[in-house]
Amino acid sequence: MERPAIPYLRRPHFRLPAAMALGAAGALLALSTPLLAQDAGSDLPKGNSPEEVAQRKAANAGQAKFAAGQLKANADSQAEYDRGLAAVEEAKAKIAADEAAAQSAYEAEKARRDQDYQAAMAKWRSDVEACKKGDVSRCAAVPAGQP
Repeated sequence: MERPAIPYLRRPHFRLPAAMALGAAGALLALSTPLLAQDAGSDLPKGNSPEEVAQRKAANAGQAKFAAGQLKANADSQAEYDRGLAAVEEAKAKIAADEAAAQSAYEAEKARRDQDYQAAMAKWRSDVEACKKGDVSRCAAVPAGQP
């Protein structure tokens, strides 16, 4: 059983008649010959007088100078943006470092207070036990006005 031909996978076959190929080559040669024969000193087409060429060169130089100024302004603007971005990143890093330092100080103070609390509770519990066992010197003072 033969597989059907898939039209989009076949290679196209183009054959130009010899006369057409020679005619196209001749037309190309005929068009390019006057362009190849021109030199700087030959008759210039209309609108290309030496004054106009000088004006065009001056305008091109002015445009190039303007474009160079734009490129410098863009580079300066980019540099300023990069400096600002670096300052923002530096400020973010300082804020993060300050927050970390504040959190660390908070945690240290919290741990110290928890330790002080645990020590005070341990002393109070031992004082209560001693008071219950008869050591009156470790009993809490009774507030005035209470029996």
